[in-house]
Amino acid sequence: MSLKNYQYDVIIHQLDMRRLNAKYMLDKRTEEIYNKCPEILDIDNQIAIQSAERARRAIMGDDTALQGLAEANRALAREKETILVKNGYPADYLSPRYECSLCKDTGYVNGERCSCFNKAISNLIYSESNVREIIREENFDNFNYELYSDEADHFDVSTGTMRSPRELVRDVVKLAHDFIDNFDTEYHNLLIYGNTGVGKTFLSNCIAKEMLDRSHSVLYYTAFRFFKYMENCKFSYDAAEGSGTLGEDYLLDCDLLILDDIGTELSNSFTNSALYTVINERHLKRRPTIISTNLSLAELEKRYSERIFSRLSKEYSLLKIVGSDIRRK
Repeated sequence: MSLKNYQYDVIIHQLDMRRLNAKYMLDKRTEEIYNKCPEILDIDNQIAIQSAERARRAIMGDDTALQGLAEANRALAREKETILVKNGYPADYLSPRYECSLCKDTGYVNGERCSCFNKAISNLIYSESNVREIIREENFDNFNYELYSDEADHFDVSTGTMRSPRELVRDVVKLAHDFIDNFDTEYHNLLIYGNTGVGKTFLSNCIAKEMLDRSHSVLYYTAFRFFKYMENCKFSYDAAEGSGTLGEDYLLDCDLLILDDIGTELSNSFTNSALYTVINERHLKRRPTIISTNLSLAELEKRYSERIFSRLSKEYSLLKIVGSDIRRK
């Protein structure tokens, strides 16, 4: 997942500040404990003196100087924990408290980027693209079913009955929640389609917020921004580097990719190839993707290559939203 230099610097600075804050808070707790439990200060001094003396002896050539030091220090540490608990404190009160326990706010685990680092990347992307502002309003808390007609004027193939747009959108939202709740255990993709203004982008943003709140990395692209960026990646490395976006590999590796309004772009061999590459590579990596479009399934089949439509029809759950343009309401 390649980052522009300034983006990397921003995230590393955030991690540095987290570690500094953890150290500051630990120093405050240590000062508190030294005042209330001076015997712990004595133990810490004993550990420091003992370690320094053993190190001096080792430097002087004593090969046995460090034998048993670790165990002796562990015994003193257990004594400290006993004193803390006896005085009403947690046993780990004098341990650093990091925001991410996996990487201890370093951003890396075993040489690989930690999930918190990837989350920071996603947060940075949303902040720069103003999507973070959008999902403050466009989320499930503000999903208004009253905007959809309750007149049973649409034939539901799955039930063989006439149902209202309101009933049908409730089913769609339930499937969206199932996608969110099972995200960590099941691989699924979503194709959200329907007429203009029925709430496809709103629903995509609702899902994006839920996934971000669950610490998953999410990337959102409109069709225009997506193909423009893919064009930059292909034809101008310098343009991609200066565009303020992440590398193509992050498109393929982020936890969830959302492509909005697919079908509004100018269709040609490049856009077809770029779309297939991302859809196929993410499928091979088992990385979920959400695609929204104003096109019907028949229009999708006609507009895109057979291999794209095959992927969409076979590997994506189809969520159709029906009704009139609710944006005017």
